[in-house]
Amino acid sequence: MADNQIGDKSLPGDVQARQDVAIGVSIAATLIGMTFIALRVYTRAFIVRNMGPEDWTMLSAAILTIVFLVQFIVSIKAYGVGWHTISVSPQQAVAGTQLGLAVIVVYKGIVTLIKMSILMIYLRLAVNKTFERLCKGTIYLLAAYQFIVIIIVPAQCTPLSKLWDFTGTVPGHCINTNVFYYITSTFHIIIDIWILLLPYKLILSIPRPLRERLGVYAVFGLGVLGTICAIVRFNYLVAVTKSMDPFYDSIAINIWSVIEVNVGILCASLPTLRPLFSQAQRNRTREALNLGPRKSERSSKSIKSSKRGALIQTKEMFITITAGTWKGGEKTTYDEEFELLKEEMPPPVPPKDEKFSPLPKIAYPDMTYRKL
Repeated sequence: MADNQIGDKSLPGDVQARQDVAIGVSIAATLIGMTFIALRVYTRAFIVRNMGPEDWTMLSAAILTIVFLVQFIVSIKAYGVGWHTISVSPQQAVAGTQLGLAVIVVYKGIVTLIKMSILMIYLRLAVNKTFERLCKGTIYLLAAYQFIVIIIVPAQCTPLSKLWDFTGTVPGHCINTNVFYYITSTFHIIIDIWILLLPYKLILSIPRPLRERLGVYAVFGLGVLGTICAIVRFNYLVAVTKSMDPFYDSIAINIWSVIEVNVGILCASLPTLRPLFSQAQRNRTREALNLGPRKSERSSKSIKSSKRGALIQTKEMFITITAGTWKGGEKTTYDEEFELLKEEMPPPVPPKDEKFSPLPKIAYPDMTYRKL
């Protein structure tokens, strides 16, 4: 008897509790993501004093994330998402479906902007044309993908009103939306994996200890958490497209969509927060971004022409996201600072040739010579 009550999804109290949990989890995830965005903006704008295009792109993703959260809450509170379809009025079903189109476009835009922001960070580290072209090509591919999504989502049915025609009286036709959403979600997962593998060769070429390079890759590898969330979300997407009760089952995919975008924001922002906790890292980050003293700016121009110089600059960028101090007798932050100072110090000036007159020969008496 108890099992039947627990498994009965039509109980109003259970549905309401499920909606409350969805809203609570979504708000908590968004607050965490926005906290990291605020820390990132503070670090880049006020500590490093260099808001790059990757930061503005991530800020745009954060604004859309707030819009996405509001859309999700409105769909639950006003349009019956989370309730059984039989309990939703026709007006709610139509309005909920229309809002769903905006939700899809906003969600796709967020994940696209997050990936673009990561690739823009990669562009700062590019030491060769091949890596730069791969990063730019991926950015252009994502932009083209987002443009296609914006075109197809509102044009998936002709006329569009057929999309929310639950009676079948409106003439027209629709594309196979299930296949379309499978393709778009799979595309994002593949791009996630590509972005994780893209800097592997670059990191291995940085003139730093192996353990430090692995630490850097581990920081960038945090993006695998976002990929895991995307895969979990894809499973719920399949469940919704096959569901006979889509309003009830769509709440899970929306929760995982909110979690996915905020985990992506967190993972993409963590590598930029190192200067927030270390004065030495602040100086090195500014030097790596060519914001230091004029002398270092002149020296940076002279080393850009060589591959080794580019690798050294890339090393300075990577230092800002490493652990700083390692145990076991390895280099500390102060050692690294001393090495950086040594690299910038000019070579010692050789002593001038001076002529010394030879000492006059003195004929010492034998007794005096022996005493000396």
